[in-house]
Formats: sequence, C-alpha cells, structure tokens
Amino acid sequence: MSDRDRMLCFLTARSVTRMPVLCNVIAQLSPAVQDANAADPLRVYKLCRLLDMLGHAEYHRGRPGWLSVAAPHLGRLPIIGKERYILAGARTGRTEDDIRTVVASEKIRCTVFESDHQSNEPLLPRRVTLDFETPDDGRRLAQCLGIGFSSTPSAWTLACFSQGLNEFEASLQWHPRNLSLSSIQVYDPNRLAFVPCEEVPEGPILCRSAANSSLMYVVVENQEARVEDADWARHWALAKASVAAVRHDRRKRLVATPAAAPLPRLLARALCLASGDAPKPIAGDRRMGLPNQLIFGAVPPEIADKVAQKLGLGFAPQTINIPDPALP
Repeated sequence: MSDRDRMLCFLTARSVTRMPVLCNVIAQLSPAVQDANAADPLRVYKLCRLLDMLGHAEYHRGRPGWLSVAAPHLGRLPIIGKERYILAGARTGRTEDDIRTVVASEKIRCTVFESDHQSNEPLLPRRVTLDFETPDDGRRLAQCLGIGFSSTPSAWTLACFSQGLNEFEASLQWHPRNLSLSSIQVYDPNRLAFVPCEEVPEGPILCRSAANSSLMYVVVENQEARVEDADWARHWALAKASVAAVRHDRRKRLVATPAAAPLPRLLARALCLASGDAPKPIAGDRRMGLPNQLIFGAVPPEIADKVAQKLGLGFAPQTINIPDPALP
C-alpha cells in the first residue's frame, strides 16, 4: 500500500485526528530525508486544506485543530454529456477492490480510473474516477456499497448553497469600537498582508492583535466585530476595498487564487470539485506583482461566476499562464 493510500486509510480508521497526532503520522510516512516538503512549516496546514477541498475530510481550525474524515460518497463532475463521478471521503485499502467486485457481480456499466493528483504533496490520496452509462448505474453501485451518491455536480451545489459575503456580514456580532493602535496590525488588501499601523485607515478595515494573530476584528465606522473565519475576513476586506485578487481565465477555464488569501473552505471545495483534482501551486512573478497562486482547473464559467458572486466581487478577467515547474 502506498503512502497516499495509508494516509486516507489512517484518517478513516481514526475518524477524528488531532493536529499533533497528524504531524507525527506525516513525519513517519514521509521522512525528512526523502521529502523536501517536510521543511515547510505550513505543510500540515496545507495538507489539511487540500483534503478538505477534495471532500475527503473536514478541517476544523482551532488550537490545536483537527481533521474529521467525511462519509464516503460519489460526486458527479460538471462535464456535459458524461456521467463521470469521483470517489471522496473515507476509504480503506480494499475500497477500490470492493468497487470492482460489485461492478462485476451486479453487471453495472462502469469504468474505474485511478490516477495521482498533479500536486507536490505526496500524501494526497489517489483520485478514483468512475464513468457510468447512466445515473441509475451510479446509484445502484452506491446502494450496493452503502455510500452517498449525487447526480447533481457537487461543485454546483456547493457554489449555490454555500454562505456568501452578505451572510458572513449578517452573522457578525457588532459592538462599540474599542481599538488600541499600539496593539493591532491592519490588513492591506493590495499587499495581501497584515502590516503595522501608525493610524487606523478610514473606511471598513480588518485588523488583528499584534500579540495574538488569532484575535481578528472587522471595523466599520464606530463599530467592530470579532471574526473567527480568517478566510472570510480577508475576502470581506478585499471586497470592501474593491480589490479583485482572484483571477479568471474563461477560455482556459482556470481560476487563480492568491496563496496568501485562501478562499473560504466551501467555495474552495466548489472550485476543486469542478475537476476533482487538487489545485496546482504556482510561484508568483514579482516583476508582474503577482503573488504565489493556487490554480484550479476545468472550472465551468457558471461555477466560477457563482463563486465570484458569493465573494461579493467579480473575478479579474485575465489570461493565466501556468509555468513549469510548480512550486517546490
């Protein structure tokens, strides 16, 4: 069994895995002498986010944070004219054998493909893709295996029903402004980073405690509110500043998001499940002012438009060129 298979099997066996345990498991599966990524201090965080985007697990932030494995399910890809599904969620070492056994015994018209994600993360589980003749074939297989099934593309469902910027704002608990200039950093939407401030800028701002980066607040006029979701907070600040940080190449069906400003988790999952493949990390071009990026491929325009609508700001239309190689 490969390390990729062992990773998801381990998560399945435990159901819930705390970050300290996950760090130890990753170190054992990919020793530093064999894995250049082990030197990345954000390695575990990035792996958790990728597993969440692919629908294999739910990443719960916190101190220390944890992963809970998702129920196994077949989700349709948004490909016109094809009944193509990907297998996501809990998986064991026998899952793929069980699928092929049921396909043969029940005479289900299905073709199973296996492939590695084009990612520099060696512990992402293999992508298992299934092509059916009809939705009924997929439904029969799911019933035999006792797993979830949806003939509506998961990417479209997530894009439509995920929280949007208006819902994020409505969820905030506002109270009178009480900022201390000596103890905060203010988010600069153009630099995609928190910076020290000598005076609070006018207009809506996002700020955080200089002593504890997890303490984050949004401020509008004489009101402030504590925020728990850093991803939504950043994109709230980007929208308020009218900074279109996400790029969209409609012709190539690519969406590029800044690595320093990750999309809210369900919107990131919507883009990821448009193809069923992990986003590709690309080094930024400092001469062009482009930061490091995550590139989501095979995103239908309708799904990209819906995600942009949820963020409250249109994506910047732009030709996206993917250099080679990707980030180490």
